[in-house]
Amino acid sequence: MLPIEIRRVKSRKDRAVFVTMPWKFYRSDTHWVPPLIGDQIAFIDPEKGVFFDHGEAELFLAYRGSEPVGRISAHVNRRYDQYFQDAKGFVGFFECEDNAETARALFSAANAWLVGKGRKLMEGPMSFGVYDETGILIQGFDTDPYVLTSHNPPYYQRLFEENGWEKSVDWYAFRGRASVFKKELSPRYFLLCQRVLKREGIRIRTTDIKGHLDREAEIIQRIFADAWSSNWGHVPLTDREFARLKEGVKQFVIPGLSFIVELEGKPIAFALAIYDANVAVKKVNGRLFPFGFITLLTTLKKTRRFRLVLMGVLEEYRHQGIEVAMYSQVIQEGMRLGFEEVEMSMIVETNEAMVNSAQRMPVERYRTWRIYRRDVEI
Repeated sequence: MLPIEIRRVKSRKDRAVFVTMPWKFYRSDTHWVPPLIGDQIAFIDPEKGVFFDHGEAELFLAYRGSEPVGRISAHVNRRYDQYFQDAKGFVGFFECEDNAETARALFSAANAWLVGKGRKLMEGPMSFGVYDETGILIQGFDTDPYVLTSHNPPYYQRLFEENGWEKSVDWYAFRGRASVFKKELSPRYFLLCQRVLKREGIRIRTTDIKGHLDREAEIIQRIFADAWSSNWGHVPLTDREFARLKEGVKQFVIPGLSFIVELEGKPIAFALAIYDANVAVKKVNGRLFPFGFITLLTTLKKTRRFRLVLMGVLEEYRHQGIEVAMYSQVIQEGMRLGFEEVEMSMIVETNEAMVNSAQRMPVERYRTWRIYRRDVEI
């Protein structure tokens, strides 16, 4: 067997190889959903990607002869440094053949680069941040991933742990099915939750994405920054990062399942639900042009799956039943609109309020992603 050679990604051609090389690992995996190639190439381009406004990264490819067999990024985030000041660096975009030598070579390349940046600890995978694709899937390999979540072979966990990585934190996905809700959630449950949202001064309204996108996005961004401020690894999104997120999901937002809770006219909470675009993305195989975009749009609204992708309550209004009431609102409206399945994700294990609220309903925790950590080797 030919030895492994690690090469740095330097050109546009290299970035294209970096993005497209995972296809070979998933040829027999019917659940994998490819990324949108053009979007990911732009995301890792230092001249275009929003991460590079405040971060620095090196991308590596592992070759065996002329064949790419693995990839990884090593990166530092100056905004993270400002908030945490713990000399931590990160790895991301990990893909690798089932070979311990290849994985070791990739981790060593990332380690050496992070040593050069003065880092004492490395964590990941985060591609590039905690609100991008995060973690190694360690549970839930038998279903298609929902939009904006990752999927990988089971052996990735072994490749990390055999190379000295230890658990840092887990993130969960909860799945709910309309058929189960109809059997196990009585009308009384919904009435009790609605009472929370009908208290004096409280108003719940659906988002107006088509008419007032910027206004609604600004409200969501403001609540999100407060509600998630104590979440594990939280670094506030920059305006450019939030704008990228807004542009990425605006076509997929389900207005009837996305709403803002106001108290005396002040927005205090929100929920954002999106169609599971992966149903459509899978059909276009990562390529929007020349006709993939048409396929995506025509397929999108036929899906009976949606993801509750973001939810937040201002800290001063937590533990008043609003979290549970919003979950019930999404479930009730989702069933009314004919959806058959919802995923509530990704919820970090340390967010006890959201985890406990989800566990009060007949949903199953069916997918888990893990972020690992390891001391750098000098």
